[in-house]
Amino acid sequence: MTVTARAGFADELDGLRLQVEVMTILVEDAVHRAREVVATGDPDVARAIIAADDAIDEMHVSLTELCYQLLAREAPVASDLRLVVSVIRVLHELERIGDLAIRVAKAVEDQPVVASHRPVYEVLLQLADNVVRRFEAVREAWSANSIEPLDELDVVDALDLFADPLVQRLLDLDGPDAVRVALAAVAIGRSLDRIGDHTHIMACRLRYLVTGDPAYLADEVNW
Repeated sequence: MTVTARAGFADELDGLRLQVEVMTILVEDAVHRAREVVATGDPDVARAIIAADDAIDEMHVSLTELCYQLLAREAPVASDLRLVVSVIRVLHELERIGDLAIRVAKAVEDQPVVASHRPVYEVLLQLADNVVRRFEAVREAWSANSIEPLDELDVVDALDLFADPLVQRLLDLDGPDAVRVALAAVAIGRSLDRIGDHTHIMACRLRYLVTGDPAYLADEVNW
């Protein structure tokens, strides 16, 4: 590869990284809005999540295709190959998080009845706050090309700490709307938990991308 060609390829990789950053901002907005749906039950916010998902899906398709083109045309090696392959993985995780935010949005009609049962509502809101903090850390890590923001993931409560309290509060439900509340809470809680899982996978991939340590790939696979 000539010096000119190499410089052009480097520019393409920089552009790819920047476009993924734009996508992370779109998905971060969806995660914040999902938290707002849990907190307020605002139908306008729910509709905004659903409407914005087309842009996320389009970026997923176009950037994945760009990655395949770069792999076929440039046959990158070392850190460049690690970046392109990692971007493909990160794009998939971002798209899934966007879809999970839609699942929360679709539960908006049940939010008022869930919110009327404060013990259940409070666990869901704490979980929503948790995944927002997690995603913010990952987005910052991607933007800075640094693993330092990922230290936040070691500070927030583990995702599995929310499962037992939520189950206990659901078992304590009583009254004519108990089944409706339980079904809605499980749907919302499961979606938020999966957002947290996909965010963790992104964090593992980012650690691998920045450090080159394959141990982080093992963490990603084992999660």
